[in-house]
Amino acid sequence: MKILTVLTGGTIGSKIINHTVDVKGACCEVVEKYKTTQNDKTEFQVVSPINILSENMSVDYWNSLTELLSSLSFKDYDGIILTHGSDTLSYTSALLSICFAHISIPLVIVAADYPLENPHSNGLQNFTAAVDLIKSRPVKGVFVSYGTQDKTSIYLASRLQEADGFLDKFRDFTYTPLAIYEKGKTEFLESRFNPSLEEINKERIPVLTKIPVLSDCVQILTPYPSFDYGTVNIGKNTKAVLQMTYHSGTVCTQGKGSALDFLKKCSEKNIDFYLCPLKNSENIYITTKEIINSGAIPLYNQSKESAYAKLLVAYSQKEMNPVEYMKKNLFFEKIF
Repeated sequence: MKILTVLTGGTIGSKIINHTVDVKGACCEVVEKYKTTQNDKTEFQVVSPINILSENMSVDYWNSLTELLSSLSFKDYDGIILTHGSDTLSYTSALLSICFAHISIPLVIVAADYPLENPHSNGLQNFTAAVDLIKSRPVKGVFVSYGTQDKTSIYLASRLQEADGFLDKFRDFTYTPLAIYEKGKTEFLESRFNPSLEEINKERIPVLTKIPVLSDCVQILTPYPSFDYGTVNIGKNTKAVLQMTYHSGTVCTQGKGSALDFLKKCSEKNIDFYLCPLKNSENIYITTKEIINSGAIPLYNQSKESAYAKLLVAYSQKEMNPVEYMKKNLFFEKIF
């Protein structure tokens, strides 16, 4: 059994010095802790292409990760574990699920709520669950391992949503993880939203011949009451705007500086304007209908993280029309 471990920093790769959490000096501690607590003969090959706190993640760092992973011969490994910080875990997970949906082995992304030296940290448990998923080899593709010290959830990487700011809990876009690792065993959960193991393991042909070099070409807007779109500047490299909606799939379409005004501004600059999240329902609100009829492109039944990651790829590549690329369901990011 050979596992490539890709260390990128984050809390799971941090130490506490003078009450400050930093990535300096921690290196491959999680691998060493696993070896000392588990009695198996797994061989770990360790690389560290970047070493940052994940709140500092950028497309340049993402390009470093995708370049490394693209250079691998996946048949040389039984699986890959990528350690990551929790703040942007859902974004990197979504991106890697889009770019590496076709791989023939499990790529499992793990994080921690506290540095490993903290006795309450879930980092080692999350790592152990990832190893178990790889050793049992029930699935191929990209996943996330994250939970408590006793029970770890295994998520489809394309569906993980950002953790809340109080309890630091992650959740799946459908509120149902793919599997649970508990007491040394991984159990897959039945849900009308979860794909079957057969669906997960079917062969997927890459949509693009190569993963593009990403650029800062997507701008996200988040609504709130009295938000004035007239104050928003469109970035000079922006090729697409991702307009987040309220939970009902709505945005403000009335008054000065409404979303409709900004959509018109984008259209004049040939910038595509997308709406997410949206439920694919028979009945929609008039505000949603207005902005879609005015040219907004709806992205149904998917998370903001997967939408953003997919848009970055779509508008950084030149192999196919970006709007057509966005219609693809690459790794279960679209629900139904």
